[in-house]
Amino acid sequence: MITEAALIALAAGLYLFDCVVLLERGQALWSRGALSFGSKHYQIRGSVVALLNPLTPFIATIRTAPLFSISPGAKISSATRAVAPIAIPSLAQFILVFAVLPWCLYRAPGWPFLIALVLAYLNAIAMLAVCGWRFRKTGLATRPLVALGFAWLACLPLSVNALRKAGLAIEVGADARRAIRLLPAGKRQRARDDLAAQVAEAMHELDEADELHRRLAELRRKLTPEAPSERV
Repeated sequence: MITEAALIALAAGLYLFDCVVLLERGQALWSRGALSFGSKHYQIRGSVVALLNPLTPFIATIRTAPLFSISPGAKISSATRAVAPIAIPSLAQFILVFAVLPWCLYRAPGWPFLIALVLAYLNAIAMLAVCGWRFRKTGLATRPLVALGFAWLACLPLSVNALRKAGLAIEVGADARRAIRLLPAGKRQRARDDLAAQVAEAMHELDEADELHRRLAELRRKLTPEAPSERV
């Protein structure tokens, strides 16, 4: 029993670690028409720490381009549609890995466990194949899927995050400033405030003589309520 519990705890720990995403200052995660900029203060090697909701691996998540970047990447809507077909398989994988397999491990460690394990691997392979097909169909680079697919098959708990990791692997052309314009009107002000907070943190980390500091200061001025006509 102790061995089974340790194995389940290890799988859960690996999955939770996989839910940690590192962002540049001002970079955001797009999910269900909302933007998340991660922690305002916690960093790892200069990158902002963001945590994906461990209970919603079936909701697509896209990472915006870094601030001030000029990229010919995909549209956010196109990136979301590219990974949408594996939403239901991702939910199924979550149930298989963290409900069916643990139950079989305790109650039916023989053939039922083996069958559930095979189903989980087949589902992971199917999600990888669908992602590859959708990426090629929409003209997206499939190279990131090689490393992701290897990780999903080498460490099954990581395959639960297939939908979100595939979405995060897509390079989009819109940074957070442009992504805010795509939000529903009721969510834009909160996103502006969150972006302004991230910009302020970034400014503290730069010398005032730095050109990037000047550009960030200008962006922060446009994000503040005192200049509504200039808001991004």
